[in-house]
Amino acid sequence: MNISVQTVLNLLHRIIYPVSADLVNHLQRTAIITWYLSHQAGLDHSGIKTAFLAGMLHDIGALSKDRAHIMPGGDGFQDGHEQLGGSMTAGIRFLQPVTAILENHHSEWSISDNNTLPLVHHLVHMADTFELFLREVKGDFVAQREDILARFFARPEQWPDVLSNALYESSRQDGFWFRLCNPAQDQVLNAISPLQHDMLDHHDFLEVCQLISKIVDKYSSFTRTHSASVAHVAARLAALYGYDRDMQEKICIAGYLHDIGKLFTPLAILEKHGKLEDHEYARMKQHSYKTLVMLHPITQLGSIVDWAANHHERLDGSGYPFRLGAASLDIPSRILAVADVFTAMTENRPYRRGMDSDKAMSILREEAANYRLDWDIVTLLGHNINSVKPLVAKC
Repeated sequence: MNISVQTVLNLLHRIIYPVSADLVNHLQRTAIITWYLSHQAGLDHSGIKTAFLAGMLHDIGALSKDRAHIMPGGDGFQDGHEQLGGSMTAGIRFLQPVTAILENHHSEWSISDNNTLPLVHHLVHMADTFELFLREVKGDFVAQREDILARFFARPEQWPDVLSNALYESSRQDGFWFRLCNPAQDQVLNAISPLQHDMLDHHDFLEVCQLISKIVDKYSSFTRTHSASVAHVAARLAALYGYDRDMQEKICIAGYLHDIGKLFTPLAILEKHGKLEDHEYARMKQHSYKTLVMLHPITQLGSIVDWAANHHERLDGSGYPFRLGAASLDIPSRILAVADVFTAMTENRPYRRGMDSDKAMSILREEAANYRLDWDIVTLLGHNINSVKPLVAKC
């Protein structure tokens, strides 16, 4: 399995979008600006790729903040988000070249100071600052480009001459402004991206999935570590079932991704204490289908898409979203279903303590006896409960 870095970045943006469409728009437009600046400033191909990658992710740390502080340029948005972004991407190998940029992209440059940061840090800072500045501009950009540049450079920030010149040269192209105004930003990014041919294997993608699960689980305090716990439990069950390491990692990826569709579910439904009304439950059930929709464009994931989306399907055909039966549910899909139910019952939630494993196993065995969950996998879990239950986080 090989997936381009740009495809992974597109997925990250699709996942972030229901949380903050404004943040995605800011990341996308900043990346376009970094692409122009890096070319005009004469960066080499490696530098252009680094700048573009940093632009696509530079404010991702805002997702670790309260939802009220995710609006780009809003109150509290900048407080600490650089360090949060660095910590969120730490350990993801293909993001190591940009981690330091994420942590320092608001560091000021001054003509009178000893500036020690590489130029690309200040380039991303300029792109970020200019994109936020453009949000205050009304009317057609092309018609007022000279005024826009004059007002931007009249601000107190100082920039290296090479970057000031790069922005001036970029602004002379109508396409620069047209691309920034294009409502189909993902199409623009795919057209210009220098990362389309940089490939990740499933080991690298597994690291990205850990970042994705942090974004998903942060959305609701009720499921703070749910995706990661399901991934770990599913991988352990896959190992116990006899799957090789490669297959275990793919099932783990499905676990990390299975609930990305919940980002489209209103928090009032996700965090409701009592029983859901019929219309609320109908809305809740959409999440596994949304997972399918978000992952389906990534053909390189293959069966992982179905495993992630099938976690609420049941062997007797009573599940959702497609009421699939046993004949349509392979072993990895059955493993994900058991892992999801076991984790949901035994993890702590803000309104209740997690169920003890003996009671959870009793319910799972009843579900298996009624031909809803796979009996062999439930039995496998029961025989190995002492090695599996510590994998469920108790936050």
